[in-house]
Amino acid sequence: MTQSSTVRPWRSLPESVRRVWLLRSLIMDLCVIAACGMTAVVCHIVGWWSWCHTLVLTSIVVLAMLELATQPLQTRYAYRFSRYSIGEHDVMLHRGWLLRTTTTIPYNRVQHVETKQGPLLRRFGLTAVEIHTAVGEHEIPALENAQAAAIVEQISARVLASRDDV
Repeated sequence: MTQSSTVRPWRSLPESVRRVWLLRSLIMDLCVIAACGMTAVVCHIVGWWSWCHTLVLTSIVVLAMLELATQPLQTRYAYRFSRYSIGEHDVMLHRGWLLRTTTTIPYNRVQHVETKQGPLLRRFGLTAVEIHTAVGEHEIPALENAQAAAIVEQISARVLASRDDV
């Protein structure tokens, strides 16, 4: 087999991204539940309360709690099936178990690469890498800070090399 025909390895995300995803979901679901509670109080005070409001807000709270209860399973599968591969000519991103998506981004289509880091990612020493093309953005959701910087540098160098080849 030649070098170009060998199967290149898929890399997994750092294990700590699972905690980030769980915390992010917990925060969002608690915010939804709190917003429903505040809406119920305001509607009751103002006199806009009816059985319809009760049904809608209760449904939203139940869905948020169901999502919260199933989040560990969702996180496990999201982590297990989120991978990336840095090749000689492109970057490949893979997501999904039932509905699978594999995106191939050739270096000659990359406009720029940037990093993103919110408070939760920063707290766990992680950084997201976003690859911009003319049609949109593609993201490696989380890498350790040093690894993210190295990958941005690697992709940027290969983008420049691919432009020199054209």
